[in-house]
Amino acid sequence: MRQNRKRWPKIDAKTFQQELGKLANTIALKVEREAAKSMKPQFTAADITVMLRHSLSCYELVCFVNADDTRKRGGWKPGYSAALFPINRSMIDCLYNITVLLKFPSKRYAFRESGYRFALESLKADEQHYGRKRAWRAYIKQMRTGLRGAMDADAITSAEVQAAETWPTLGRYLRMPKGTALTPHQQFLKELSLVFWREYSSMTHAVFQGLLPIAMFHMPDKIPHEHRSQFDDVVERFIATHLLRNAAILLCTLTEVQAALRFFDEARINERLLSVWKALLRVPEVKELYDGRYKQLMQEKGIR
Repeated sequence: MRQNRKRWPKIDAKTFQQELGKLANTIALKVEREAAKSMKPQFTAADITVMLRHSLSCYELVCFVNADDTRKRGGWKPGYSAALFPINRSMIDCLYNITVLLKFPSKRYAFRESGYRFALESLKADEQHYGRKRAWRAYIKQMRTGLRGAMDADAITSAEVQAAETWPTLGRYLRMPKGTALTPHQQFLKELSLVFWREYSSMTHAVFQGLLPIAMFHMPDKIPHEHRSQFDDVVERFIATHLLRNAAILLCTLTEVQAALRFFDEARINERLLSVWKALLRVPEVKELYDGRYKQLMQEKGIR
């Protein structure tokens, strides 16, 4: 999914920005209030809801920091926007986790068991390092009691937690033995990660290839005065690129949830999804996502 920015049309954020945020909130509420009644185990609805809320907060933060009002108010720096770009990686990870939990019910307990194991092991490490201090002992005891209570509420035993495998990250999920074909789900995520996830992963880890595209955002004083207007244009195009990607990732996540759970009522979720897709389809990267997966998925699931 390589971009050709010269061909990118101008997109008015008013055609999708607020509606996408409202739609994400609607679907999160639907999962929390309706899907929880039938989803097994019930706590999976809560896990998906939290990830939807997290993705929505990431989206709203990116929109807020890069809004004209915020930037004109004073105090804004290009580096603030550059520092936010890797947040798209977190949203892609939410998309990955949510789709796994929706497609593979057998993995729903594993998601929490792995999390409990990591939390308990972290407390054990803290105890080894700081257990001689009374305040730390009280804190560790309180946290451990809370985790045990949560495990009991989820009907997850200590033995199951101890035997749990680490939840695979997206990169690990996509690594297959040589000669083994990827599943359709893995193939979709691999195509999404070829540009999006790897680029943001590089930025997150601050390796050189990740620093290259954002270095000038953090050192605008090094831009010669005669090139300042060109730099401002690059900043505007770069922000637009990553903001639109951010919106596209959230839209993909919402479409996956609706395709799996199929909420039909006065909320008009299908109609609203189509409206946002229509607004964003003028962006080449978004159209590739749509043509590669979502056009067929939406037709199969009656999102029309």
